[in-house]
Amino acid sequence: MTDDLSHNAPDGPEATQRSSAPRFLTFLNSPAVKFVLIGLLTFLLLVPSVFVWVLVEERSHRATEVARDIARSWGGTQEINGPYLVIPFTETYTTGPSDKLKTETVRRTAVLFPQRLDVSGDITVEERRKSIYALPVYNGRLNLSGAFSAPADDMFEPKHGGTIDVAADKAVLVIGIGDVRALKSEIALGLDGKRSIPFEPGSGPLKMTSDRDAYRSFKASGINASVPPGTWQRGFAFDIPLQLNGSTAIYFAPAGQTTKVALQSDWPHPGFTGAFLPETRTITDSGFDAAWTIPYLARGIPKMLETGNIPLQDKLLGVKFVEPVNFYQTISRSLKYAIGFISLTFLAVFVLEMRSGWRFHWIQYALVGLSLIIFYVMLLAFAEHVGYALAYLTAAGAATVLNAVYVGTSLKSRTAGLVMLAVLASIFGVLFALMREQDYALLIGSVIGFVALAITMFVTQKIDWSGHEKSNVRSATEPA
Repeated sequence: MTDDLSHNAPDGPEATQRSSAPRFLTFLNSPAVKFVLIGLLTFLLLVPSVFVWVLVEERSHRATEVARDIARSWGGTQEINGPYLVIPFTETYTTGPSDKLKTETVRRTAVLFPQRLDVSGDITVEERRKSIYALPVYNGRLNLSGAFSAPADDMFEPKHGGTIDVAADKAVLVIGIGDVRALKSEIALGLDGKRSIPFEPGSGPLKMTSDRDAYRSFKASGINASVPPGTWQRGFAFDIPLQLNGSTAIYFAPAGQTTKVALQSDWPHPGFTGAFLPETRTITDSGFDAAWTIPYLARGIPKMLETGNIPLQDKLLGVKFVEPVNFYQTISRSLKYAIGFISLTFLAVFVLEMRSGWRFHWIQYALVGLSLIIFYVMLLAFAEHVGYALAYLTAAGAATVLNAVYVGTSLKSRTAGLVMLAVLASIFGVLFALMREQDYALLIGSVIGFVALAITMFVTQKIDWSGHEKSNVRSATEPA
């Protein structure tokens, strides 16, 4: 009797340990704990995604360096600044007490803007390659024409009550050019349609400087041509044809009191930029035509200045010859959505696991997540060779098929594999749309997140999150 009682009696602390062990294991295997572990795993996968982002930035920097090498050989971004009529003069005056008078001479420079400036250009664009990188370069055939009016009578007024001496024979017509090395022909100044004067290097007393972009500033080169005194004193018409190479973009300063610019090109992806946008533009698959008109009041600068620096740096207009897709920037932006991208995939796998009779181990979740990280690396590698669209199709297709087959075979369900195929195809399709539609990316992403959460809430409504109920879930590695 005693033996029977001792056999059936609880063993005190030992019995408590034996009964608590299954409960602890049940807790660890509960859907709630797995859901939390999947969330932690999602955040851990941000670490390799950061390394991929660093790789994208490194490749982008390399592409930029190669583009600069091509530009140095062919011609850089061009800026046409001018023409301006520059007339040096001096003022001599006396100063000091009457018993100690001294003579001072001040050198001054008068800069006249054209009364009218018409710029026309035909720009032929091609891609120059170095290794796997390419840069849009162009050859521009430009013509600058217009007229200077006769200087005003009060143009050379003394500031100190002295005597003005105008160096009439040293008046020059000056044009600033961003990269003068890329000029492809000699340039001559046509005066009143009768005589031609060759240009010489140098910008005279002017400072042709520009600081258009935050990442880059350069000092433009100048060329000048002498203008005879009798010509500039009465006003004259001019005509300046020039041919030059360049890359990436071309800019023009509205040098005339009234400036008109008309450009045509065979490049179908123009990016109009600067302080003034074109009044009219036509863009087709075979190129573009664009025209600007900047009147005197819109330019906001007087007809004549006494300065050594032309204040038109912030009033440039022009066009960039941009590529259809800057895939480095696109991939970098897509990595910002990596956590949502991975979360939606894990959410789909989790729901399929809960509705199947097999267990998907957290290591398997990690493998699925890493395959999505590898997707970005494949996208970058293929895009450098075959372009962004085809690279995205290749990388997304490979990741979709791999994960669909892996999830389907692990959960022993063809239906689960097909569902995963549809889910991943939808996710990759949405990600592609987000990258194409920057303006609507936040709106699309928020709607998709809400819909995904709503579906998850109702699909998992009957799941025993605590794991207290008897489960028939088996490991994916166990036999049926």
